[in-house]
Amino acid sequence: MNFKIDKQTANDLELFEKSKGDNSIFSLFNLTKSIGGKDELQRIFSVPFSDIDQIENRIELIRFFQNSLAIIEIDKNFLNLIEYYLSRKIDSSTFSYSQSYSKALKNMIWPSNEYYILQRGVKYLIKTLNELHEFALTVSSKQLPGIVNNFIRTILETIENTSLKIVLNLKNKEKLYPHEYTNLNTIFRRNEINGVRKLLQAVYEIDVYTSIAYASKNRGFTFPTFTKEPNCLETKEIFHPFIDNPVANDFILTSDKRVCFITGPNMAGKSTFLKTLGISIYLSHLGFPVPAKSFKTSIFNGLFTTINLADNLSNGYSHYYNEVLRVKYVAEQINKGGNFFIVFDELFRGTNIKDAYEASLAVIEAFSNLNRSVFALSTHIIEVAEKLKENSFIFFKYFEANLIEGNPQYNYQIKDGVTNERIGMYILNKEKVLETINNKN
Repeated sequence: MNFKIDKQTANDLELFEKSKGDNSIFSLFNLTKSIGGKDELQRIFSVPFSDIDQIENRIELIRFFQNSLAIIEIDKNFLNLIEYYLSRKIDSSTFSYSQSYSKALKNMIWPSNEYYILQRGVKYLIKTLNELHEFALTVSSKQLPGIVNNFIRTILETIENTSLKIVLNLKNKEKLYPHEYTNLNTIFRRNEINGVRKLLQAVYEIDVYTSIAYASKNRGFTFPTFTKEPNCLETKEIFHPFIDNPVANDFILTSDKRVCFITGPNMAGKSTFLKTLGISIYLSHLGFPVPAKSFKTSIFNGLFTTINLADNLSNGYSHYYNEVLRVKYVAEQINKGGNFFIVFDELFRGTNIKDAYEASLAVIEAFSNLNRSVFALSTHIIEVAEKLKENSFIFFKYFEANLIEGNPQYNYQIKDGVTNERIGMYILNKEKVLETINNKN
């Protein structure tokens, strides 16, 4: 079963770039140096796993590149020209010795852009394949995990056991003769095009895993671990990766305590914490390091969040009706099978307090009876907590705010229990909103 998310979840967690330069989780890891590398990162970042073997293979690759001292220089300009060269309709026929020199002489008299691209493409491929071969040789002498060993062995065999082996004899050759250009062009573009493509893909994967390894190590992320117990999460010092000097929190969720009910005033940290959980669940199922000191989780079949739900005016839906449809959609996904990690921030904020209270109470009670998924929910309506406190499947957390010298102060630490703080009217009065409305000085 594939790991499921939807567009709402991706937008809530800011997983992907919407436009160049956007703040996104993808951009945190995108230190790639090549277009092919970025494309490959985009591909793997979009496909999280629900299979433990696939996840652990990804972890082994990233861990290897995080610890490896061997490197390969990624030259964006070289790779761009190689791709351009391979995409052009350049004749890859086999030419005789005399025909090769005739083509070279013709190019000297009437310079051809096609011939220039052929020469550059051939020379850059020689250099790139030799660097890739040298990298593979360097690391092949070490004790390697199975997935890494397969990756390295494929590189060596593709070069050494095919006619691409000719590039190894040209490593230090500064000048190629015309017949060598045409011969290599035939090998690269016709005889061994599949091998060339496979090796270029290896270069892009090295670019990707080096990027992920460096970015995650530099940001203090850790590799996730996995438990066979269903619907569990245990993390220490988890933090949101977009925040400078973030406050880290510990958190435990189990199948026996499958609904986390979070309360707290505005700006205390509820939404940020819920986003942090969602981001980390997503990254762990990619096999990527996560923003925490430690992170142990079950394998989930999907992740659905509802944090920044917009009105659906095109269909004539109010915000509340859209919230109801969202809850229904999530329930339908759960009923199709699988175990999911579900996040709702401020359930039913789009209706009056009485309806919100009754709807929140009914939905949270219903969620608590589903043993196939776990839930992290936040609400302003703390009266709901009073009604749910005897439910053995629900546990309560809160973020606090303290008034110090008349100003709210937030420590962003999650605590056990339910908040009893109500500072909304205090802030309203502090900002003299009523005086402003009444035009009083």
